[in-house]
Amino acid sequence: MILFYNTIQQPPDGAPPLKEIFIKVKVERKKIVKTEPTSGQTINREKIKERAGGDNNVQNLIKSDAGVASDSNGQQHVRGEHADITYVIDGVPLPDTLSGRQGSVVVPSTIESLELLTGGYAPEFGAQTAAILNIATLASPTKSHVDFSFEGGSYETTNANVTATGPVGKAFSYVFDFGSNRSINAVEPQQPDKQTANNAGSSLSYFAKMRYAPSKRDAITLSLSSNPDTSQISNRTGLSSKFASAGQGYGFLGVRNADGSRPDVTPDNQSALGADALLLSSQHDAGQDITQREVSEFATLAWKRQLSKRDTGILSATFLHSGQELHNNNPLVDQTNLPTDSSIEYSPTAVRNVHHVQFTGSLASKRGHHNLKAGFVLDDQDGNESYRIVSASQLALDTLAATAPNLAPEGAVLTDANGAPVVDVNGQPVYKAASNASPVLNARRTGFYRAAYLQDTWQISKRFLANFGVRADWYKQTQNLGQDSISLKTLSPRLNFSYSPDKVSAIRWSYNRLFNTPPLAQGAVIGQAIQPEQLDQYDLSYERQTGKGQNFKLAYYVKQIKDQTDTGLFIPGSQIGLYSSVSLQRGAVHGIEASYEISPLRSVGFDATLNYSYSIAAPNGKDNTGADVPAYNDHDQKNTVSLSAGYTWRSGKGVSMLISHGSGLASSVVAPSTHRTPRTQIDLRFTTGQKWFKGRGGLTFAVENALDVD
Repeated sequence: MILFYNTIQQPPDGAPPLKEIFIKVKVERKKIVKTEPTSGQTINREKIKERAGGDNNVQNLIKSDAGVASDSNGQQHVRGEHADITYVIDGVPLPDTLSGRQGSVVVPSTIESLELLTGGYAPEFGAQTAAILNIATLASPTKSHVDFSFEGGSYETTNANVTATGPVGKAFSYVFDFGSNRSINAVEPQQPDKQTANNAGSSLSYFAKMRYAPSKRDAITLSLSSNPDTSQISNRTGLSSKFASAGQGYGFLGVRNADGSRPDVTPDNQSALGADALLLSSQHDAGQDITQREVSEFATLAWKRQLSKRDTGILSATFLHSGQELHNNNPLVDQTNLPTDSSIEYSPTAVRNVHHVQFTGSLASKRGHHNLKAGFVLDDQDGNESYRIVSASQLALDTLAATAPNLAPEGAVLTDANGAPVVDVNGQPVYKAASNASPVLNARRTGFYRAAYLQDTWQISKRFLANFGVRADWYKQTQNLGQDSISLKTLSPRLNFSYSPDKVSAIRWSYNRLFNTPPLAQGAVIGQAIQPEQLDQYDLSYERQTGKGQNFKLAYYVKQIKDQTDTGLFIPGSQIGLYSSVSLQRGAVHGIEASYEISPLRSVGFDATLNYSYSIAAPNGKDNTGADVPAYNDHDQKNTVSLSAGYTWRSGKGVSMLISHGSGLASSVVAPSTHRTPRTQIDLRFTTGQKWFKGRGGLTFAVENALDVD
């Protein structure tokens, strides 16, 4: 439950007239017959405010859209991929950032409009293609304007934001935004009994965009962004007795019950180490304290020149840093004399940093019915990782030594009288540490990404539009862990078409050959290096305006993937906040998406959107460690439904509701059941508009996740 208080400092001659706002909304509404042959939708400024709430993460803006599945960490998985999303900021693509991060890359309060693209990609889009977030940041108005907001609510939630925009003379303009967020219930807790169990989080955001136009033909823009984030890794607190058949969250991997028993003990392993009943404190009561700090920051300098009435060129330079640190204040242990089991699994220390220096350029030219565009990307990368993982129990040490022996302390596997390894209740060889000192593993990766593209958007006829071209990609990476280096070049054709049989409907179909670069930092520490993901994607959709302000869309897509990149827990089942990348030999995703949207005329009245997705993401073959891949990707969710509805009065007052439901991720199965655990969230919002306090502000009352009670 969050209460908002907003004030606005208007320019001296008052706020812009209401009529001007109406005209702007009307211009943003697109006619279907002129839409590019691309799958996706555009979210305007008002919807961004409504969806963002008090959260700083831009991915929350798309969580209710068709084809998007949300997990408990606040990440959005689009069309069966993990989080392979490219951010395009004011026409400039950002280099790849850390996967599995909690913090934001771009803050919602700085966004004017957001276009979510999920298929039918023009050749200019690449690098990460689960989705493209095409973002236009706040434009500088002709008059100075300051917007301040403060929010406070339950779970000690406080959020504050200030945005200042305006001109300086005739040639210079600016946008500045500063924000702060804090809550002791930052993410969905691991177990529901105590939602604030080591679950605090805070974030800061700094954004500046300065634009200089020395002539009518030239515009130079400098954008600066930094988003530091700190969050605790939430603790297990124990589950009720109805989970006794799977484990109530005690002990290593949470598979032990409150009475100390393990439901997976059988006659075959009842004599193994750890099979006996052991009464243990919960992870939280035992004092687990792990904290993660992150930062995503970039600087982009872009020069746009109108070469002629028909030709436009853009050059840009981007410097990006993405960093993550994982530290702990767990109780100290002696690894040479460990308890058999403990609810605290590991005490991790990990540092990851990735740096990019990227240059991009493009030339767009209009020739008759053809819009031609050519461009390039030159991205030099380097990444560093360091890991130190201290085991808190013998069962945890056995698993670490078997999974990543280069992170285990000196020691040896115990053997029986016949020389065979002694195994524990989890089937892992029992590893006896000879030293309490855990090694530090350092990984360094360097490489580059090069791309060039050529495309044409051809208006074949009044009703028939085609976008086609080719993209060349080259990715190279070397590292110091003894894995083979990677160097891969490929040509990717793109064919996208749109046909309008009448003035109110459109049929779109496309074939895209796509190339996704792997993460530089947070790559594979064990197994072979992560190869770039290559895939063929097919899209078919039908869209129709069924009435004034009403729109229906039905889409079907297929993905055939080679070397699919996924991100999962470093130690499967562990709760320490440490992730690693994995490559799945083959992947296949297909799905159906349906949506119905009602938009109010002139932004006044009733609006609603209903989205439904049915999707299956099933890999095949082996992963990069040689193990069999799972039956489904861990983020696969078969059925996803969302309904948003609201009403806006002429005075600016409004009420809205968002209901989102997922049938459960493939990772939400609670053994021995084979059923996924469904997830439903309801958000409510009431606003007075901005006409209170003599037209300088208003109040908003919001309830986030109304069904989630302590």
